[in-house]
Amino acid sequence: MIERLQEHTANERTYIAWVRTSISIAAFGILMEKLPGTPNNTWIGLALVFLSAVLVVLTSLRFLVIRRQINEEKIDRASFARIEVILAAMLTLLLLTVFVFLLGLVNTG
Repeated sequence: MIERLQEHTANERTYIAWVRTSISIAAFGILMEKLPGTPNNTWIGLALVFLSAVLVVLTSLRFLVIRRQINEEKIDRASFARIEVILAAMLTLLLLTVFVFLLGLVNTG
């Protein structure tokens, strides 16, 4: 039997949710790049794809750190908080990129 199975599966579910979010953001970036007649759509689309890849890397690091902490049975709340702040900042940056794109659509439409 796996020790602390409930904590490990919760960590894996969180990781999968972040990866799913990253895939959705990358797909939205590809969609924006394919839209005709929108200004700066190539740069914003590429930025979203790049930032979603960075988000996958950050969430992978978060998953590994949390897994190690679960295995060692010592949860370091400070490192967990730092990772969560970095992920929240990354998600905010992604949403700002989408906002800039939509603002460009409104100004040209």
